[in-house]
Amino acid sequence: MILGVTALVTYLFLPEYTLLTLTFVSIAGINAIFFFVVDRKQVLHALKTRTALYGMNATVVILVFLGILIGINVLTFHHKFLWDLTESSVYTLSPQTQKIVQNLPRKVKITAFFQIGNPSRDEFQQLVDGYKELTDQIEVALVDPDRQPAVVKQYGVTTYGTVVFESGKQETKIKKATEEDLTNALLQVTRDQQKKIYFLSGHKEKNIEGKGRQGYSQAKQALEQDHYKVEPLLLLQTGKVPDDANALIITGPEKALQELEIVAVEAYLNQGGAVLLLLDPQQDAGLTPFLERWGIDIRDDLVIDPLAKLFGADYTTPIISQIADHPITRGIGQQTIYPLLRSVSAITTEGLETTQVLFSGPKSWAEKEYKSGKVSLDPGIDLQGPVPIAVVSSKEIKSANSAEQKPEASSETETSESPASAKKAHLVVIGDSDFASNQFFSLYGNSDFFLNTASWLAKEENLISIRPRTRKWSPITLTETQGSLTFLLGVLVFPGAVILMGLRVWWKRRSL
Repeated sequence: MILGVTALVTYLFLPEYTLLTLTFVSIAGINAIFFFVVDRKQVLHALKTRTALYGMNATVVILVFLGILIGINVLTFHHKFLWDLTESSVYTLSPQTQKIVQNLPRKVKITAFFQIGNPSRDEFQQLVDGYKELTDQIEVALVDPDRQPAVVKQYGVTTYGTVVFESGKQETKIKKATEEDLTNALLQVTRDQQKKIYFLSGHKEKNIEGKGRQGYSQAKQALEQDHYKVEPLLLLQTGKVPDDANALIITGPEKALQELEIVAVEAYLNQGGAVLLLLDPQQDAGLTPFLERWGIDIRDDLVIDPLAKLFGADYTTPIISQIADHPITRGIGQQTIYPLLRSVSAITTEGLETTQVLFSGPKSWAEKEYKSGKVSLDPGIDLQGPVPIAVVSSKEIKSANSAEQKPEASSETETSESPASAKKAHLVVIGDSDFASNQFFSLYGNSDFFLNTASWLAKEENLISIRPRTRKWSPITLTETQGSLTFLLGVLVFPGAVILMGLRVWWKRRSL
């Protein structure tokens, strides 16, 4: 027995001494056989006693119980299922991450530099295991920097917790192993071309470098984390949208665009471009004729939603929950919030495919006489809810080669035409630009909707989903009455009742 216990201790605390453990086990086994052979009569007599029978029954029950536990362990090992009970599901990979990982174009090697015994190593292992379950394209190697200095020197690592990603000729390093950083690193090493998004400037649009409440620095940072290159564009200088533009975003211009600029934007669209136009109420950017040509109608109004008060918002700040089925909105389960919103409607136009994707609530309306300071629904004048506030317009742009084909061309030639000969231009118009500003970007589903729209326009459908979640700070706010009641019940009533019951029992026993 002593040798058996010694073998167990050696196995648990000195696993590298395998030969020593096997030696102890072997000697313990030989001793046990010798004991049963020499004292077999006493052993057989002892097995027939009542104590032995009860002991054997208990042993059988214990073995059956252990067998059940082992069976459950085997099942859970081969069929893993996790329950994430956190409010924002911070331990579950986001749909965006799942989509990206499941569509990796090539192998990715991940080398993580964590010390053995560091809790961060286990956290990283748990996180990256979720990635490996989704694909066989990821290879992970854990390196202890203290024990493998040659590997540290090879990768040029200088801090603990660094994670290196390699794929093809691409390589990048991150120093914070969060889901967001891991997913962004996967994008960087598997995308050979970095797409570019331009933000129009020169008309008092929202500043993409602005750190204040009205700035767009958070939106810019989020796009860069999705591996886009973001730059401002001054059309009056360039005269046209650059050829390397994958999308153009116009964020709430306060001054009207000049005719030359409008022509440049429309020319870009007619070449198969993609534009996101955010137009605030009470502003005229001189784009009404241009939008009508693209099947979109904007009105000089203000969306009023009395139900916004129930969510703690102002009635001029509608919270949008009615969403049409579209690649942009697919997968977004959260509401979006828009301060000072105007209506945007689709116009049925030949050659255009227009879709209204967002609507205000059924009790809302688009107020035409909002400048008077008093608002009320006037049927026939105001647009009654649900009010459309975002429209997608798409047009098929045929290439010059396709356009020059003769009418008498055979049907066989037409059917064999390459699908690449036709492009699609996309224009998305939303009746507010503040929803993506720093003040509102992280609220509800605003960031997801903005980023999904940009990704769809840039033809990055793998990025259209919900971004990795962060742990939410959810304090409990109590009124003065609720706070007083909580104090009375938790500090005085319940503890006092327990003390009184204890005193009563003590007094009763004392009198016996």
